[in-house]
Amino acid sequence: MTKELTLMDKCKQHWRNLGIVELDAFRKRIKAIFREQKNQSDVLVEIYKLVFPDWEQITEVEGYPEAGDDLWKFICGLFMDFDRRNHPDVMPGGMWMNIGFSVNSGLSAWEIGFANCKVVMK
Repeated sequence: MTKELTLMDKCKQHWRNLGIVELDAFRKRIKAIFREQKNQSDVLVEIYKLVFPDWEQITEVEGYPEAGDDLWKFICGLFMDFDRRNHPDVMPGGMWMNIGFSVNSGLSAWEIGFANCKVVMK
């Protein structure tokens, strides 16, 4: 019997396929998302795509993935800068705070957790 991969296992495999094998590559990829996109909702979707393999097969994400303190603050800071440049009439970082990942200080600084979210596949 083959053991089914957990969402975390699939996520790590997805990152390896993208060439993200160390923290610096992960940070660079997140920064690139902010450079490549013009709209905050597109940035958010790209971050979710980075974390959820098979994004096109997902119909719904119930709950929110969790991020360690440093990762959450890193992305929030990038969102705030992005919003100040591209969306000066919104609260900087508001989209990340409202529908981005939850922060979980119980995770390591750059860890992502899926304990409080579930994906519904097509």
